[in-house]
Amino acid sequence: MQTVPRKPNPEISILRLAFFVSATVMISMAFAGSDGLDRVRQSVKEKYDVEHITNSQLDSLSGNNVIVFDVREKEEHSVSHLESAIRLSPQTTAKQFLETYGDQVDGKTVVFYCSVGERSSIMLSKLNQSLADAGAVGAFNLDGGIFARHNENRPLMKGEHITRDIHPFNAYWGRLINNQSSIRYD
Repeated sequence: MQTVPRKPNPEISILRLAFFVSATVMISMAFAGSDGLDRVRQSVKEKYDVEHITNSQLDSLSGNNVIVFDVREKEEHSVSHLESAIRLSPQTTAKQFLETYGDQVDGKTVVFYCSVGERSSIMLSKLNQSLADAGAVGAFNLDGGIFARHNENRPLMKGEHITRDIHPFNAYWGRLINNQSSIRYD
């Protein structure tokens, strides 16, 4: 028996395409913006056994008693960062950190941040005991990272100047940034 090839039904193809586009948009919307960032924040808190600090709490701390580390890549930090943040490669070991910054954390509150809190939580997990041994009075991950700070319209710096620009890490994570026109890669 010979099979007769069926002609594609353009109406079904259009319906399939419309469903695919609609589902993709709905998934993206569910992940994007503040709601998506809130889900990421919660996931980070559940995944890592570290203390977290909000932007409001960070802003209320005295400047001389706080040291802030930006745990992102150089390209991300160059677009924007928190004021006075020291960039720390995500690949930094505990030994390297202590050799470079161990004497600076004594008596200080130490805050780590990255885009959303994942890389900085990993770093803080590696360093928590070392920071306590070096005399840090507290060590925290910035809840929601620099994306939360940006979404809350708090100041970011590019060098010595305030900016609204923000590096998205990549297109997938960049969907968590409310103001998409602020995204910059350089």
